[in-house]
Amino acid sequence: MGKFSNVFFASDFDHTLTGQDNLLRQRNVDAIRYFISEGGIFTVASGRSIPLFAGRAALVPVNAPCILYNGAACYDYETKTLHYAHELPDFALDIVREAQRLDPTLCVEIQGAENHYVFGHNARRDAFLKKEGFTPIHVTDSVPKPWIKIAVCAVMGADPLRPDFSPEEIAHFEDVRRGLDDFCAGRCYVTRSMPYIIEIGNPDCSKGAAARALAQQYGRPLLACAGDAPNDIPMLDAADFAFVPADRDEALQNCPYIEAAPCGEGTVADAIEKLEVLL
Repeated sequence: MGKFSNVFFASDFDHTLTGQDNLLRQRNVDAIRYFISEGGIFTVASGRSIPLFAGRAALVPVNAPCILYNGAACYDYETKTLHYAHELPDFALDIVREAQRLDPTLCVEIQGAENHYVFGHNARRDAFLKKEGFTPIHVTDSVPKPWIKIAVCAVMGADPLRPDFSPEEIAHFEDVRRGLDDFCAGRCYVTRSMPYIIEIGNPDCSKGAAARALAQQYGRPLLACAGDAPNDIPMLDAADFAFVPADRDEALQNCPYIEAAPCGEGTVADAIEKLEVLL
């Protein structure tokens, strides 16, 4: 029996396993390997889609399927097996139209199992997706199913990874989020994964529910989680041990989670060290 034989650890990817520069930290990789060698089960729980995480999956030493689309799907990259996917409700296109009504400059993606179908144009977002290994399909109306998640991307800031916001831009994008939340009225969840990305998905799933279910499937009574953004809150709240980077999103600043190192210095590695002491 290893030190972590009772533990299932699910970690967010962007700005938790990676730094603000979107690069994976070797300190985290080494710590995960140690965690697994001591009997732990580790996976990634991300808002990313199957194709958007495909280019990064081999870099993270997981020993369980990945939780994607904020818990709406579970996918094993080693066996290329989709364990489940919770589709968006039938009114998903109405959400796209409402987002465009609230702000015609927004870039809106319907994310499927194989690609992203994009309404509008955002050169920075296209460049980011291309850098991650695939090219989205631009559409005007018809989108093939399944539809798993919607991402609403603001065209603001000078840099796609660390955009500079004016107070007016921040206030406007928050108004858009509230407007979409009111429009969905519980029929979908509406959350934010980054300052300039709103994510919308099936209301019956979350990172937290998916992580706890997978932990139970692996027979692990203890769930540890790490995340930095509002879309991670359901997972952090479901965890027995919840860790956040010191440089987490301001929405998590006053939440009762365990603070770990900033994401650029190895948040998950520091969390595993702290977890070892707590156990």
